[in-house]
Amino acid sequence: MDTAKNSPPENKPQPTRRIIRERVEVSNFLAELAENAMREIVVFAPQLDGAYFNTPRFARALASFAARHRNNLARIVVEDTEQTLRDNDRLVGLCRRLSDFIHMHQVSEEHMGLREMFLVIDHRGYLFQQDVAKPDCVADPRDAHEAVLLARRFDEIWDRSEPILSLRSMGL
Repeated sequence: MDTAKNSPPENKPQPTRRIIRERVEVSNFLAELAENAMREIVVFAPQLDGAYFNTPRFARALASFAARHRNNLARIVVEDTEQTLRDNDRLVGLCRRLSDFIHMHQVSEEHMGLREMFLVIDHRGYLFQQDVAKPDCVADPRDAHEAVLLARRFDEIWDRSEPILSLRSMGL
């Protein structure tokens, strides 16, 4: 008797890692990650594409994340600050209004020229685009190993980055 045919299926979790090529799908996945974040969101990008980061859904998710708990923190590092400030008014407004919870920095000179973009939540889920000029992204909402590696890389970039001074509101 062949036991392989009659054995019950193993309880292996289905792989959740996938390749995303469509811009709308990337935008939706980024918003979904932000909606599911519990404590931390980190974003690195040479430029923040408004189609991904300036959408009403992403802005709502980020605002809700910030309001959910006083220790929640979103950190963003960009290279092209002029483009970011010009093309991402929703995100910039959130950075100004929720400055205790959402921080944005400019990349240091040593990290200038990087072509990748990634978002990581809670050291457990991520979206990674190896080259912003190419549409392919690798995404997984539940791959802690890869998410931790990206978060460590982000921390190195963050530690050498500097705040974007023009984000600070001028007060009386």
